[in-house]
Amino acid sequence: MTEAPAPEDVDLPLARQCPYAPPEQYVTFRAGEAPTPGRLYNGRRVWLVTRYDQARAVLHDERFSSDITHPGYPVYAGAFEGFRAFPLLNTIDPPLHTVHRKALVREFTLRRAEDLRPRMRAKADELIDAMVAGGESGDLVGQFAEPFSASITCWALGMEYADMRAWLASTDSGGGPPKDPEEAAAEAGKAILALQEYFTRFVDAKDEDPGDDPISRVISRHVVTGALSKAELANLCFVIFTAGQKPVQTMLTVGVALLLERPEQLAVVRQDPEVLPAAVDETIRMVSPLDLMPRFAREDVEVGGQLIRAGEGVIVAGGGANRDPAEFPVPDRFDVRRAARGHLAFGSGIHHCLGANLTSVALEVAYGTLFRRLPELRLTTSLDEAYTLPSWHPDIPHLPVAW
Repeated sequence: MTEAPAPEDVDLPLARQCPYAPPEQYVTFRAGEAPTPGRLYNGRRVWLVTRYDQARAVLHDERFSSDITHPGYPVYAGAFEGFRAFPLLNTIDPPLHTVHRKALVREFTLRRAEDLRPRMRAKADELIDAMVAGGESGDLVGQFAEPFSASITCWALGMEYADMRAWLASTDSGGGPPKDPEEAAAEAGKAILALQEYFTRFVDAKDEDPGDDPISRVISRHVVTGALSKAELANLCFVIFTAGQKPVQTMLTVGVALLLERPEQLAVVRQDPEVLPAAVDETIRMVSPLDLMPRFAREDVEVGGQLIRAGEGVIVAGGGANRDPAEFPVPDRFDVRRAARGHLAFGSGIHHCLGANLTSVALEVAYGTLFRRLPELRLTTSLDEAYTLPSWHPDIPHLPVAW
């Protein structure tokens, strides 16, 4: 039996009505000193943090846990309950988190990302060549954003995109959407298990026939020594793939459209390529593709004058924090010259996104190549029209463009 929501509680999470802006209610929530009380789908109370200073403080405070196996961890949709049985890098705490992150961190440095820049350029050119050869219009998602982002993520693991795509196609049931939360959770659990099994076979293959690639190096440094099991490494591969591909794809649809709909800002990027790193940060800040970061209190903690009791859930709204005028003056203004590197779209603290360097370099390459190679690139529908299914995250399945 679930507890009925109190009148002041907000049903969470709130859906975005615009793909590059968080729910407008966050403006009201930020005006209050304390976090906002809310209720999840199962009636469980949580606290929503939308102010930048509080969001950053929670993400750095070891009194707040990311352990998804704990009943206090706020899974915010029934379809995600299956993840409780599969704790991953972003949903575990030290000391295990420290061991797992240490095993991978050398493969995700800025230097490693820069080493991939020429290969990224070649991939972007290859995809654009195919777009141009096919006509003067198309779908930016299917022809560029999805294959580019998936390729980059696969390279980070030392795998071939074609192999992963073939496997995904072979496991696609082709069925319609689940009918209820329980069915959604069951389907999600099956998909998680299937993908984990795939990565288990992938790690076994790398162990038997190692090469000069990230996972082979992790095996030699951490699996062979016993610091990491092959099952744990397979889980790490899983989280890198699932958490890495979709945000980059989103930024190559919503982010590109954001620039196309603001020609004066796009002109700055085209005229001065040195602006690209700042433009990427500002675009990520505006879109905040992974908005919701769950935690729970290990002990009683006060945030903004509000006592959050041990076991209660907290959801940090990165999208809300990234529009906080106390940190980003005139936050709804898109300014590619803004110093926005302090945004929280990659999280902060010990769970700061491992792939942040790779993502930033990939977006610099993709934006730079797209706008250089396709100077007449334009939307053939508005971004709002393309965002047909408002959700918690700004996913767009298709984005018609012409060039």
